[in-house]
Amino acid sequence: MYQHKYKVGELQSGQVLYQAKNGPSIKVRKDGELRIVTIQANEYFIKNVGGESLNNYEVNYPNGHQYKVEDNSGFLLSFDQKGELVTEYGTLYVNGKPIIPGGAETPYSPSQLVTAAYPEYHTKQGSLFLLYLSFFFMILGWCSFRYRKFQDFQFLLSFHWLWVNDPEPSDFYYFMSKVGGVILMGAGVFFFVKSFFA
Repeated sequence: MYQHKYKVGELQSGQVLYQAKNGPSIKVRKDGELRIVTIQANEYFIKNVGGESLNNYEVNYPNGHQYKVEDNSGFLLSFDQKGELVTEYGTLYVNGKPIIPGGAETPYSPSQLVTAAYPEYHTKQGSLFLLYLSFFFMILGWCSFRYRKFQDFQFLLSFHWLWVNDPEPSDFYYFMSKVGGVILMGAGVFFFVKSFFA
């Protein structure tokens, strides 16, 4: 929310506290079908009114204003009491600060509150692609560093043998294969760590 990454700080039965380094804490409490989101002493009441097949939510603000949030294939749209679409805010930034319209009653749009209340809308951190790429680099690097037959195979892939008579990899080639293997393993470790924070 507002470019702050939240993590579960405290977990109790029916209540979760999300914390961020620079953002306000968000407490989500279950009360039957109702979810109560508390941010900076303000309580927002959210209820799933769509039933089991549809995810439509009713969001009640502390001042009594009510909004409807509809789930359209994972994309949340907010509507006011007249049924008019509410422009989402908090997605555009100027000098690192979110642009919030002058008429907004709180800095939190209805869809942001629904996202905070229901874990299925939370964006999961990490990248599966980078994780697989890290394993590929580590295996390729280890083979380049350790196995002579693999180094010979890489020499054949270089097509250097096509224009040289009696091609044989030199000692320098084997040394550079080991250096390249170490670099690839280092890149693999880097991508492995990066895959959890992407």
